[in-house]
Amino acid sequence: MDSPSRRPDRTISAMPQHTPPAPVVNDPATTPSALRRHLARWPTGVAVVTTVVDGRPVGKTINSFHSTSLQPPLVGWCVDHGSSQLDDWLAADGFVVHVLSADQIPLATHFANRSADRFAGIEWTAGLDGMPLLVADVPLRLECRVRHRLPVGDHTYLVGQVVDLTAGPAIPLVLQR
Repeated sequence: MDSPSRRPDRTISAMPQHTPPAPVVNDPATTPSALRRHLARWPTGVAVVTTVVDGRPVGKTINSFHSTSLQPPLVGWCVDHGSSQLDDWLAADGFVVHVLSADQIPLATHFANRSADRFAGIEWTAGLDGMPLLVADVPLRLECRVRHRLPVGDHTYLVGQVVDLTAGPAIPLVLQR
């Protein structure tokens, strides 16, 4: 290790300084709508998650997906307790996460709608345990078996163990505001 006298001179520069806004007392950001609006500043990926319940395909657009553990390989996402599909997701033995590409906004919009049959007009094939695999080319697809269902506030956190994955070269879709 070099002695302090032999180390080359190092210059540390700081990011340009700005004056932070004054703290706000009783910030309305604690309301659900304000918190959602403020958190929209944070960019997040967009995915479609699919499953099968009683032989019927189920799917929805999510932006709460993330890696949970590498050993064992676990991923998670959250479903709102107000979702019309909550019972389906709580009954599902597994799920497939399809990370969408930057040019798949129409697919994200399609699965975000509240129609009863979100698979109308969508090409898919059966994967693990019959779960729907979207035929669309996606940057990443993870087939998972549910390992944990954890109620957290007004959502349930679903954790799945990755049992198969397919990766492609497409650039992922990112949502911000």
